[in-house]
Amino acid sequence: MSPRQKKDICTNLNKALATRVTDSVKEEISQVLDVNTDRMTAGQAIAYAQVAKAIKGDKNAFEAITAATKDMDSETGFNVEIRVVD
Repeated sequence: MSPRQKKDICTNLNKALATRVTDSVKEEISQVLDVNTDRMTAGQAIAYAQVAKAIKGDKNAFEAITAATKDMDSETGFNVEIRVVD
């Protein structure tokens, strides 16, 4: 894949992640999380869906979230801790 193709894919993914989601997606997320879904983007919906899956016990979703928050800690200085309670 050429650098130009990679750039085009990145550009299109960023555009897609910034688009608004449908009401059915908002409703599904609202059933699990108490979040404002009025202007939710696809990127936000993906993040919330991962959290919802982790809450329901999906180990892979939990591991993806913890890996992402570890990266955020070093970049932003935020201290995020996630605990699983049995």
